[in-house]
Amino acid sequence: MGKRILIVDDDVELCRELAEILVHEGHSVDTVSDGKAGEVSIRNNAYDVIILDYRMPGLDGIQMLKANRDVCLKSKVYIATGRPFMDRLLENERLSGLIAGVLSKPYDVETLLSKINAP
Repeated sequence: MGKRILIVDDDVELCRELAEILVHEGHSVDTVSDGKAGEVSIRNNAYDVIILDYRMPGLDGIQMLKANRDVCLKSKVYIATGRPFMDRLLENERLSGLIAGVLSKPYDVETLLSKINAP
């Protein structure tokens, strides 16, 4: 059975492409292009998986995770970034326990699917 997934990324084209791949795999996908819209989505919907872009204008993925810690506990949350050493940053922010993993950009589709499809 497919999972309910939210992608929050300011790269609209990347969101569209990633959503197409995930829908093709049988998942239900919502995409939003900024942190504020992401906040509204996670407060109003139950997601199995949330993919948060680390860097976005306004409310970024880390700020969004901090502000919605209680809701995010119910989902597998991945931070997407092209930045190295993200694990250290998450540890310093005391968020590593909320994160299921870090997804490197550009995405490796096989790795992404294996993480999302894992129980």
